[in-house]
Amino acid sequence: MPWRTRFLLGVLFVLLGTLLTISFTPFAVSNGLRLWVWWQARQERLIVQIDRIDAPFLRPVVLRGLHVTSASENAFRIDLTATQARLDLSFKRILLRNRGHALRNLSIQQLRGDLRRSNPTGRAITQRGWVTLHKLLPENLSVASSDVRVEDGPTVILLRSGFLSASEIEAGHFSASEIMVASPWFRQTFSHLRGATHWQGNRLTLAGLSLTRGLDIQSITADLSRIGKRRVGLEFDVDAFGGKLRASISHEWRSPHSNWKIAGSATDISLAQTSEAIGFTDRVDGLLHACNFTFRGNPRDSAGATASLWIELTELTWRARTAEAIMFGAALNNRQIQLQQLYIKQKTNQLTLSGEASFPSNSSDWLSPDFRGDISASINNLGDFASLFGADPDDFGGEIAIDGAMNARDRKIGGELTASGASLSVFKTSVDSLSAKLNLKATELELEELELERKSDLLHIQGKIDLSHEHNYSGTFNARVGNLAEYLSVFRGPGENNTKPTPADIHARIDSGSWDARGTIGLPGSSSINFTAKFPLPVGMTWNAFLAAPVNLTLDFPSIFLANAPQFFHPEIFRDGILSGKLSLSDTVQHPRLIGDVQLLNGKLQNVSLNLTEASGWITFNETRASLDFFTAATKDVDLSFRAEIDYQDTNALAIRIAGSVPIFDLRRRAISCVSKIEIEPVAETLAPIVTELEFRGGVFRSDWTMNLKEPVGIESNGALILNETARTLPLCLGGGPDEKTLLLGAHPRPKPVNPQKRAKRP
Repeated sequence: MPWRTRFLLGVLFVLLGTLLTISFTPFAVSNGLRLWVWWQARQERLIVQIDRIDAPFLRPVVLRGLHVTSASENAFRIDLTATQARLDLSFKRILLRNRGHALRNLSIQQLRGDLRRSNPTGRAITQRGWVTLHKLLPENLSVASSDVRVEDGPTVILLRSGFLSASEIEAGHFSASEIMVASPWFRQTFSHLRGATHWQGNRLTLAGLSLTRGLDIQSITADLSRIGKRRVGLEFDVDAFGGKLRASISHEWRSPHSNWKIAGSATDISLAQTSEAIGFTDRVDGLLHACNFTFRGNPRDSAGATASLWIELTELTWRARTAEAIMFGAALNNRQIQLQQLYIKQKTNQLTLSGEASFPSNSSDWLSPDFRGDISASINNLGDFASLFGADPDDFGGEIAIDGAMNARDRKIGGELTASGASLSVFKTSVDSLSAKLNLKATELELEELELERKSDLLHIQGKIDLSHEHNYSGTFNARVGNLAEYLSVFRGPGENNTKPTPADIHARIDSGSWDARGTIGLPGSSSINFTAKFPLPVGMTWNAFLAAPVNLTLDFPSIFLANAPQFFHPEIFRDGILSGKLSLSDTVQHPRLIGDVQLLNGKLQNVSLNLTEASGWITFNETRASLDFFTAATKDVDLSFRAEIDYQDTNALAIRIAGSVPIFDLRRRAISCVSKIEIEPVAETLAPIVTELEFRGGVFRSDWTMNLKEPVGIESNGALILNETARTLPLCLGGGPDEKTLLLGAHPRPKPVNPQKRAKRP
């Protein structure tokens, strides 16, 4: 065959091959790409749907109607859609597996995304998936009109109308109409953002981004160059509210446990501008003068983590809290926490803490910590210092000095702490002097001395607490009070106390958490009140356990003249009268055995839930029941007389039954939801039903009391009238409420005295 013929056939075959390549390449590329996407998504438990793939010869591939979702067992829930994604593939690098970007250009239109952590124990992206993602990083990137939501627990980040262009050969730009960040501690929205971008070596840099007034990002760089080896990094340089903020963060998760490296610093940041920008409701003033922070390791593995923190605040003011300087430095290394310094300076007050401690290797070692610490404090104005911790400065005052050291190692505790104070005011109660000494020993905490003096009052406490086993404590408690009435406002609220002195002398001995106490309270113009008490009160005892514990109590008050006695109730109830009695309580508080009697003679009343003005009575206690042998009372116009029985076998279910010796009528004019007050009015003649018995039920330590009114009801049977009783139950809400919650009862009025001069003469 002549060479010309062979040449023409060769040219013909080349042209035919070219035509076939041009004809079948779009089909092969589109279907091959669809198959490759399906295979890669299947490996990562993803579902990818593509409406159409256009792959024209020697032109970028266009994916239309792209939708990516994740399976339910994945750690993250992914829902991404894009109307169009344009890919400029480098077939040479793909086919020959050369280094470099497999994508020359990637352009995405109208991206909508929702990413959230839905299953903490779910399946994450595989190693192959990260390698594939790294290979898909393009030389040039463009994302237009994107709306993305990222959610991780309570933290949510929203991006609206975002645009990003980045190139290796020229500067790009970034814009967003709005970025919102919401978390439990921070919530802020940034609008109309503009910035420049740079993409080099798989590192994306944003620069010149102004977030809000006083907060400008000079540069922020995301390092994706090692994402195939499961490592990412972030660096940023920020002008923050008059100061500088720099940080470098990297995260590597190739090993079973992730590893973080964090280093950051801050200088001269205004706290006032920061609080205003973040949106704090309370203004904070001051300066974050210096801050340095480092961390390396896994946050969930303290054994292998190292960290350090140094922070210095100056001229801090928040609400009523002020401090000239606060310095804090701490370091963590090999489970050892070293508190280098906590220093607080506030006007004439100074506090310094330092020490070190170890993280326990297992949960049982938390009860036997290993630590050492020193404390030194010189507080010349306790009110100012207490305000730093949120207390009312008017509740505290005076000077106090504290010095000491504590340590614990190999389950042995040692150290001592001393405190002294003068002219103190604690919760508006003045204390002339304070002296305390605390010793820590191997197995016990010894309160060597605690002594408080106030005027003629003296409180002296000594004791020991066992730090092992049951934490039993023992010691002595002695209190001498010149006027007990001065302390009554702690229990009864504000109000005027009796100015006459009410001395008290109380002594107690404690052995293994069991108290044996006795005391005497002197009342002006009256006999003294004498009491003894024995009861257990171990550490950690609950209220229900105390109610069920054995108790012995005796109380003897031969004659108390109420007009001179301090009032324990607010508002005051007794204006005059004589109260006497003797009581002995045993068994438990919930199921008591009470023996004795109490008598009230010529009592003058005020501010009670009944409109009574006078009362006298005698009640006798006989183990689990009591009887009110007589009770006479009077209102402005009515004289009353009652008898009563009380069943207190269970103090959570008391029953008090009261029967009147004179007729009492139910004068309720309307239905009421509860009884907040009881009034007794005089009635001459009435058709209102007679109340034969009042029954009260409730618990001593409960508020859900009820009252039953028992009234006779006539039933006619075979021409005869039979009287039965019916009961009406009303809940009690004594002590307050509108007038419509007043229960109105009636009684015959007191007979008016007859004037002898007006008596008619007999003829």
